Amino acid sequence: MKPSPVFVTIILLICFTRYLPAFGQMDADTVKLNSLIDLQKRYFEKGRYDSALYYSKQALPVAMKMKQVDRIARAHYNISLIYTQLTNYDSAGFHLDRIEDLQPQIRDTTILINTYNTRAMLSNYRSDFETAVEALMKAAELIEMSKSKASRNLLAQVYGNIGHNLIAEKQIEKGIEYEKKALLMKGYPNEARYRVLIHLDIFDSYLKLHDLQKAKPHLDSAIEGNKSLNNITVSVLVANSKGVYYNEVKNIPEALAAYTESYKLSEQSNTEYYKAEIASNLSQIYFEQNNVALAKKFALEGNELARRFSQLKVVATTYNTLSKIMSARKDFKRALEYASLYKTFADSATNQETQQTTLALESRYQHQKREKEIVALTAANVAHELDVVKKNRLLTGGSILSVAIIVVLALSYFNSKQRREIAEKEQMLQHEQIKFLERQQQVVSLQSMINGQETERTRIAKDLHDGLGGLFSTVKMYFSTLQHKNPALGNDVLFQKGYSIVDTASVEVRRIAHNMMPEVLMKLGLINALKDLCDSITSGKLLTVSLEVHGMNSRLNSTTEIMLFRIIQELLNNIIKHAHASEAIIQCIRDQSRLSVIVEDNGKGFNTLEAEAGIHAGMDTVKNRVDYLKGKITIDSQKNVGTTVMMDFLINE
Repeated sequence: MKPSPVFVTIILLICFTRYLPAFGQMDADTVKLNSLIDLQKRYFEKGRYDSALYYSKQALPVAMKMKQVDRIARAHYNISLIYTQLTNYDSAGFHLDRIEDLQPQIRDTTILINTYNTRAMLSNYRSDFETAVEALMKAAELIEMSKSKASRNLLAQVYGNIGHNLIAEKQIEKGIEYEKKALLMKGYPNEARYRVLIHLDIFDSYLKLHDLQKAKPHLDSAIEGNKSLNNITVSVLVANSKGVYYNEVKNIPEALAAYTESYKLSEQSNTEYYKAEIASNLSQIYFEQNNVALAKKFALEGNELARRFSQLKVVATTYNTLSKIMSARKDFKRALEYASLYKTFADSATNQETQQTTLALESRYQHQKREKEIVALTAANVAHELDVVKKNRLLTGGSILSVAIIVVLALSYFNSKQRREIAEKEQMLQHEQIKFLERQQQVVSLQSMINGQETERTRIAKDLHDGLGGLFSTVKMYFSTLQHKNPALGNDVLFQKGYSIVDTASVEVRRIAHNMMPEVLMKLGLINALKDLCDSITSGKLLTVSLEVHGMNSRLNSTTEIMLFRIIQELLNNIIKHAHASEAIIQCIRDQSRLSVIVEDNGKGFNTLEAEAGIHAGMDTVKNRVDYLKGKITIDSQKNVGTTVMMDFLINE
């Protein structure tokens, strides 16, 4: 809603009065622009985005008339930020693109940093986390390079936004780490509002980790900080988070009251992006209270809004609630339709490539810091070498001055030699430090890759078991219901064959999910998981696998057990595919802190020298995982005799 002309005139007069003392140094356009920016900031801080947009649009032509690039860019930035808050993504993107056109001429680094921040926020709302994190990394790099206090003050916002994106991509611990870094910083613009938002992010993260004890203090801090803000949009988020907490502790009346308060505030502030999630939360609460009519009303409203803003997780949740509502009304046909839509949108909400990119970008940001240290150390080495050369030349030139000073030269020589030895030792230490930093980079990259693989295996296994497995169970239930209603189908060959195929597919899905992340490995440990794996392979009658265990009385840590299981699983896969063996033996021998793992087979063997020269993805994976555990691997193979793979590890409990 636009302010009335009379109101605008009064406010402008007040602002002109504010800037009147400096009017002698500023022209009328400068005063007018400063006044409009002041009004825009005032309404933005209150969450009144419609009024803030009105004044920011008034400021743009004034800035363009002044033909100052930095002022024009800042005006575009203010408009893009407000459009982003109003979820008008196309208009926000248009003004961000105009800033990029002006980028080579922009002198104020804070404008570029704020632009990258807003680009990240816009991408975040669109669930494009890859673009969001790329923009935030660029902002962080600009801040690191800048010596300006105004630029350094923006680091808290960048860290907070990086943490928000990492949390959205389920890198929760890493996200909390960045958010807490942001909380340690003080004295930056809009600090009170950002601290409330950061506390809400950390609260949400600890809820995802099921740690209510750590989550509650951050919710309390957000509630307390919000009291002095007078920002209706932030109040919407705080009230919604209160509802989430009370729902988590099963205080349904308080949860309903908080969600209702948040819903009413979202209607007042016209923040429909947040309203979608709030409506979804209300629908779930009303369904639990058996108020099916209100549950359906809010589920449909939340679904419509979420689809408009591409909030895939909210769309999936509302379809799940609608499926339950239809089941409660005995409308199984529509329940199945909603269940299928829920599965489709739940899968779409999970973005594998973005998660891997987020990990890679975060690792790259840490690597850049180490590379700067390496460059600094290398430069120091060159300086030392030049210093030594200069000193040697001076000594050589001085030696021809006089025979009378031979003794002095000799003493100088020994002194110089000693200094050279010290310099060489320092140089060696610096070279070692460079190698150490490079090894750290390799370890971080390897850890990111392997952690990403295991995270994705777990996700796919869970999706197969809970999603596709659940659908197969539903189909089997419908088959049984049909046969119960029509007993004659029991003699129908096609019906029985269809039921058999569905049953076989259900078993196969469970088997694949089990192979990707065996439940027995997580619950009972490595040895029981290996026994299960050996029995499974042996039952297939392609290969007889036996397991011998010595000294494995206690469990290893979970990461080590997963890595060892993957190594042995890959070696057995290689034996089945390539060795043509009939028997294989696995030996796990632990002697205090030393663990030896041996995998033998009686297959056709191979030439180890030729194998090292070729490309073998399976063995490369095995060697990478052995390196990850800081172990050593030896492969001994003879043609027509068999292959033995020996691995040694030092177990650090």
